[in-house]
Amino acid sequence: MPNPRYGDHNYWNERYVVAEDSPFDWLCDFDQLEPTLDQLLRKEGLTLVVGCGDAPFSPDLYFKGDFKRTIHVDYSDKVIDIQRRKYPEMDWREMDALNMPFRDNTFDAIIDKR
Repeated sequence: MPNPRYGDHNYWNERYVVAEDSPFDWLCDFDQLEPTLDQLLRKEGLTLVVGCGDAPFSPDLYFKGDFKRTIHVDYSDKVIDIQRRKYPEMDWREMDALNMPFRDNTFDAIIDKR
C-alpha cells in the first residue's frame, strides 16, 4: 500500500534532507534498463525524467548512457538543490508532475520509473 503522504510536498523535502547520503532507486537501476533504453531512445532526442529524486538513475543516464539532452524534474525543491550541487552540468528542475509548463510534443521520450 502506498504511503498516504506521497502527495505531500513536505514529506519529500523531509525525506531527502534526512536521507541525503543514501539515494534510493525505485524498481530497478540504469544498468538493468540500459539495453532497453538504447533501443527505444535517441541520444540526440530530448528526454524528460519525471520524479527523478536522488536516485543514481539520472546521473547514470547522463554519464554512463550519454543522454545529455535530458531534463530531470522532481516535486521536492530540497532534492533538486542537492542534485544541482552534486551534478551542476545536468538540467534539474523543481516541478509538480501534474502541472508542468512544457508544451505538447516537447519531448522525444518521457521516463517515469515508478
